[in-house]
Amino acid sequence: MINHLQSIISIKIPPHTPTQSINHTIKKANISQRSRRKLRNDGVFLLNGKACTWDTLVHCGDTLQVFLPTESSITSWAHTLDIIYEDEHLLIINKPSGLLMHPTSTVRDKTLANAVMHYYESTKQSYDFHPVHRLDKDTSGIVVLAKTARVQHLFTKQHITFHKVYDAIVEGHMPLAQLAIHWPIARKERSIIERCVHKNGKAAHTDVTVIKTGAMAKPLCNDTISSGAQPYTHIRCILHTGRTHQIRVHLSHLGYPLLGDDIYGGHLNVIQRQALHASELWFAHPVTGEELHLHAELPNDLKNILVL
Repeated sequence: MINHLQSIISIKIPPHTPTQSINHTIKKANISQRSRRKLRNDGVFLLNGKACTWDTLVHCGDTLQVFLPTESSITSWAHTLDIIYEDEHLLIINKPSGLLMHPTSTVRDKTLANAVMHYYESTKQSYDFHPVHRLDKDTSGIVVLAKTARVQHLFTKQHITFHKVYDAIVEGHMPLAQLAIHWPIARKERSIIERCVHKNGKAAHTDVTVIKTGAMAKPLCNDTISSGAQPYTHIRCILHTGRTHQIRVHLSHLGYPLLGDDIYGGHLNVIQRQALHASELWFAHPVTGEELHLHAELPNDLKNILVL
C-alpha cells in the first residue's frame, strides 16, 4: 500500500525528547494545520517500520514516517519540460509562453501542471503539483514548484524572500539608463483582469535598467502615419514587490508598454504575447538553506526581436 502513498516526512525523534503525540511531533516539523487535519483523517503512519495510529505515542529514538494518499485530480499530459533544477524537495522549470500554470474551470488539460504530473509518473515519483509562485500564461521563465505540501508550507513559514529579475522589451527609447518606480497598483474598476496605478492601491516597487536600445523595420501600427524604423528598448526589471501585472502596469503607465501587451497599450505586429521573461531568481532553499541562483535564457521569440 505504501507504493500508492506520498511520503510527507520522516522524523527521527532526538534523544531526551519527552513522550509525545504524533500530532505534536508533526506540528514541530512545520506541517501546516490544514495538512495535519488531512493527515488525521487520511494519513498512514509507520513507527519504527510498523503501522501505528494517530493516537500512538512516540518516544526518543523512534523513527516516524508519515504518508498521505496521492489523490491529485490533475491529469497527465506528455509534454517536454525545461528543468533548471531538481532535488527531492523542489522542481524548478523554465516555463514557455502560452502555457497556463494549472487547469481552470474552462481549461482542464495541456497546462504546466498536467505536464509536471506526467513527468512525475514517467520518473516514478509520487508527488503532486505545489506551485510556490506563478507566472501569467504568456510570460515565460522561471517557476518554482514544491514537491510536497510540507515544502510549499516551509516557504511561507520561513518567510523566504525571492529576488526576481525579468527581461522585457518595451516600445520606444527609454531616456534614462536606470530608474526606480514606486507607484501603487490596484484592480481596475469594473475589470477582473486589469490592474492600474492608483493612489489607493498597494505599494509596488520596480527597478529598471536599460540593457539596449534599437529599432525594428516592421511598423507597430498598420496606419499610413507610422513609417520608418520603430524604436524599442530591452530592459531588465528587479521586482521588490509582487503585485499582479506589476511590470506591465508600471511600464505602461510610464509610457513604454511592453511589445505584444495589447491589454496595456502594446502592439501585436511584432510579437503575439507580452515580451516578458522571468530570467533570474535567487532564494534560500527552505530545507537545506543553500542559496540557489537560477538563470533561464531568453526564448527565441524575444531573441529574434533583439537582432532585428
